[in-house]
Amino acid sequence: MSPTQAEFRRQHAPDAALLAQAREAFLPALGEAFAVAVARYDDVLFDRAERAGASQLLFLDSMRELRRHREDIAARFGRQLALAWGSLEDGAPLSAEGALSAGEGGGLSLVPEHELESRLAARNLAAALQRECKDVLGRLERRLGWIAGGAGLDADSNPIGPEHIGVAVHEAFSGCELAPEVRLVLIKLCERDLGPLVAKLYEALDQRLVRAGVLPGPA
Repeated sequence: MSPTQAEFRRQHAPDAALLAQAREAFLPALGEAFAVAVARYDDVLFDRAERAGASQLLFLDSMRELRRHREDIAARFGRQLALAWGSLEDGAPLSAEGALSAGEGGGLSLVPEHELESRLAARNLAAALQRECKDVLGRLERRLGWIAGGAGLDADSNPIGPEHIGVAVHEAFSGCELAPEVRLVLIKLCERDLGPLVAKLYEALDQRLVRAGVLPGPA
């Protein structure tokens, strides 16, 4: 992938210590929650297979593929978010849309339909998280941008925002040979299972930054 970089101008020196604290407060907890959720999804797919009619074999094959690659799936999720966070630390945040849309050949006409559907599902996941966490995300974007040395981030450049989480979920499953309809089911399951935890992690991180004195006034 060759994600584009969002515009971000450093106005002062970044706070490396606070950036490290924020990273450790968020990324490991989210990565662990994703891994735990994925470990349950083979059972979910087995249950779906029993009701899938003509698509039963697709679900069963995908269930076995998920079992074989669950560790790699979790690792890909974590690496994508680490990449996004690292870009913030480097002063050049990645664009989530650029990361998601980067195609092997460039034009949309060269992207398979099932890939476009998967990207849409990732965007829908991000939109659902954005709606649920809108207020706290606005505060976090300002505070994270400040400790990174800039004036602020936005939904596309916030490395732990819903859009980058959607990219990470999409990337996590992209290395597996899953039936397209099963991949969509898995992304939807992630939306359901990660949403409540992500909201709590956002609130906890926001309060942590307030206690550290980062833009403590009304945000």
